[in-house]
Amino acid sequence: MLVSALCFGTLAILAKLGYRAGLDAQQIVTFRFLVGAAGMLVAAAVARQNPFRLPRRTFLGIVLMGAVGYVTQSWTFILALQALPASLVELLAYTYPAIVVLAGRLLFGRRLPAVQLVALAGSFAGVVLLVGAVRLAGGPALFFALFNPVVYAAYLLTGERVMKDVPPVGAAALTITSTAVTLLLVTGAGGRLRLPVGAAQWSVLLALGVISTMVAITALLAALPRIGAARASLLSTVEPVWTVALAVALLGDRLSLPQVVGALLVLASVVFLQWSGSRAAREPQALAGRS
Repeated sequence: MLVSALCFGTLAILAKLGYRAGLDAQQIVTFRFLVGAAGMLVAAAVARQNPFRLPRRTFLGIVLMGAVGYVTQSWTFILALQALPASLVELLAYTYPAIVVLAGRLLFGRRLPAVQLVALAGSFAGVVLLVGAVRLAGGPALFFALFNPVVYAAYLLTGERVMKDVPPVGAAALTITSTAVTLLLVTGAGGRLRLPVGAAQWSVLLALGVISTMVAITALLAALPRIGAARASLLSTVEPVWTVALAVALLGDRLSLPQVVGALLVLASVVFLQWSGSRAAREPQALAGRS
């Protein structure tokens, strides 16, 4: 699970390095999932979990989750990174457990213990502190960064129903493959997708596909049956900490004092939400990882 969290935590860093190497958003998103899809289809074959043999209704539901939910979530994350620090985008993205819990209450009437109410308040207070110092003309990147966890929360709540009793490796392979095909069609249809050039660009894209997608998800799925969703969820909080550490060391990111306080509030809220044992708070890690 720690390997999975550390691999997921490299996503924002590698995307930033991709921009520096001359890649655009279309290349980063599309080739990441093309590489990841190839790897996950092999993993599904080895695990004997053929995603194309799922019941028709389940198959279509998972395809739509990838083609709509995962595509939108991935796009908003990568677009936010065009103008915002990797550390800030990652921390804002990690508010999704709070949004899942809140949506579970509003949409499905799930009970909210006092500890979860405190965690929700802390999480959203942390967001206010994190974005308070952001200054962007028009603020499109900030909009994408704030919208990203909302999209992912909707994806998870949908998956909670669609992916019941579905083989996890096969489901992950189908989700990533449908995401890759959709991105290839959308970006390729308008002639906007360019092949990467040079070792630097290909190295970043291969790292994104193998480390941040294939290894991250495979390690997650290997961890769940061994340690359970609750412990896996708590261990996953290493991810944003690792991202921030890498961003400071490699990209020169710096957080102001209010943003540091906001980051601590967001991370603490995740720990409290997972510790409370709520199914809604645990569901993200039980499905397919954060990114």
